[in-house]
Amino acid sequence: MSYYVPTEKEVMDLLSKPDLDTVKGRRDKAILEVLYSSGLRREEMHNLNMDDIDFAENTVRVNQGKFKKDRIVPLGKVAKESVLVYIKRSRSKWLKDAREKALFIARRGCRLSSCMIHVILKSYAENKRITVHSLRHACATHMLKRGADIIHIQKLLGHSSPKTTEIYTRLFPNDLLVAYGKINLRAEIK
Repeated sequence: MSYYVPTEKEVMDLLSKPDLDTVKGRRDKAILEVLYSSGLRREEMHNLNMDDIDFAENTVRVNQGKFKKDRIVPLGKVAKESVLVYIKRSRSKWLKDAREKALFIARRGCRLSSCMIHVILKSYAENKRITVHSLRHACATHMLKRGADIIHIQKLLGHSSPKTTEIYTRLFPNDLLVAYGKINLRAEIK
């Protein structure tokens, strides 16, 4: 099965869309940043609790991911800042019960549904082929293009096999030429 992989420009455009002057915009920005930064699946985002984010270590604990596998993944600097802003300035505005553990909550004060995570992303995506899953593919592909090792990407995505990870990463001929030129001293590709 082939998935659309958004370009870095498309992802940056998407991430710039939420209005940071609103409660909803700050929440949505944090959601989009974490999705792209950490390569999470929609259900994994839905299941995130407040204590799953370790701001000191810049990590996200994914509990019971696909095939019931737990993992810890990095949280990028911009994603971390977006989550902190959301927690400090927005989450409490909609929170109805202080015992609510969910990181991302809906206007009615309870855990945001996984369906709503899809709706939120779609509301900002100009290219309607961009989905939560294609953003996951973009995370992996963009990391690979920037020199990340496939094994590290495998661990980030929670795959048991590098073969599965290879499916998630899509490099195009020009990307391969540029990468080859950077690592092969005798390539002399211009």
